[in-house]
Amino acid sequence: MTERALTFRRLLDVWDGEVVAPPCIEGIIAELELSGADTLVERLKTATRADLGDVPQSLAASPGLTAEGTLFLARRLGWTLKALADWDPQQDRSGLRIEAALASVAAWNVDGGFWETVHSRLQGCRLTIAALEIVLSSRAPQALVPEDTPVWEREHLDAMQEAERAQDWAELGERARAFQQLPRPDLGAQQATLALSLLDWPRLVRLVNRSEGWLHGHLLMAPLPLADALRLATASRNGYARFAALERVAYREVRDLLPQEETALRNLLIVLAKDAEDWPLWLALCNRYPVRHPHMQAAFGRALALSDGPALQAYVDSISLGTSDGDIRANVTRCLSVFRARARAARRLALWRAAFERWEVWDFAIDDDQLLSTLARSALDYGVVGWFVEGKQQMSLSDLEQSFQEELRALDTRWHVSLSSAVSDFFRLLSRHQVLGHAAGCSTGDANWLPDLIVHLPAAVTDAYVQRRYRLSERQLSA
Repeated sequence: MTERALTFRRLLDVWDGEVVAPPCIEGIIAELELSGADTLVERLKTATRADLGDVPQSLAASPGLTAEGTLFLARRLGWTLKALADWDPQQDRSGLRIEAALASVAAWNVDGGFWETVHSRLQGCRLTIAALEIVLSSRAPQALVPEDTPVWEREHLDAMQEAERAQDWAELGERARAFQQLPRPDLGAQQATLALSLLDWPRLVRLVNRSEGWLHGHLLMAPLPLADALRLATASRNGYARFAALERVAYREVRDLLPQEETALRNLLIVLAKDAEDWPLWLALCNRYPVRHPHMQAAFGRALALSDGPALQAYVDSISLGTSDGDIRANVTRCLSVFRARARAARRLALWRAAFERWEVWDFAIDDDQLLSTLARSALDYGVVGWFVEGKQQMSLSDLEQSFQEELRALDTRWHVSLSSAVSDFFRLLSRHQVLGHAAGCSTGDANWLPDLIVHLPAAVTDAYVQRRYRLSERQLSA
């Protein structure tokens, strides 16, 4: 229990059942009950600030209060608790009082701890819990486009909405990134979500299942800590809610994950990986460029260790390969290292084979007509080495030397359209040898399978003529 929750418990322990009503909030309720208003949320926010703006400071100072001061603060808190516990739809047909109660909670719950403390007192209040659902059901995001909005912004919004309707998660993710600041739910909606997460989790899951768009799902889950939002997305069957949670962790909370957050993300990824049709779309959202998501790699590795062949193949296929090492290689290696430590042998072999086969076909971007002028590395190097260590029978170093010499001889006698093309083919051959040569020296017990930066130079390339012919410099040999 947090320190703030302990403070609430101490106040409730001394509460005598009497309440001190917040005058501005009560005044707003009386006024709106008579006249009605469409500015309820803002007016309650203003009234709450006037009545309860001092609450955070009072709570912080509560250990030093006199007995009389503590009782007064407890009675103020008591009004909020009583307004929730005694809520009656027959006495509040307009819903103003439940909205006012939630606005009041927002003032008390600035630093958390409120719902944690009172949930046992409200657990049996079925009408109040139902009212929380009504509050959340009444909120829905609306896109307002001013008349002077530039054409390109209108087009971007239209494209995003089209991707949303098509549930094209990769395209929706790219479009959503243009919105650096997402809307936040109002005070009442925030507290209703937090309350339901403790009082009636299945009801909250059902609410999220009815999300009609990703922003709708976002607004429902935004008040929750990241771990709880991921848990909610895992429990939900709604694609928009799952997108909102995955987009949040992938792009909006890029940081080291807490253990409970990593586990919650792992569980969500396991569920998503079971859907063979949609899994590649989710991977396109958050694994095409692993360098953007370093904080997710351990969770990916843990999820893949519990996933089957098609999911593993889709993971390998989702990664954008390039001939420049960058940080993509390091991030994929992090994922695969975690996977290796946790997966059964059959799953390891399935992923290693998929990595090798894609690496072999890719062949350092040969189909893209990309010319190499130096050694290249691959994001899949760790998995390729895994295949040679645990799967395919390894070639001896002498066999590798002979094979390289034969390929180099064929390269020397082949017609090339240009010197650059010849040099590129040489570096492609030498780049392949780096992985194969490293794998030949690895065993299943080695902690690190990633080829290091030491250049494995075949004997055939030690000849000075070959090095000059193919522009192999000392700098490249020491890279």
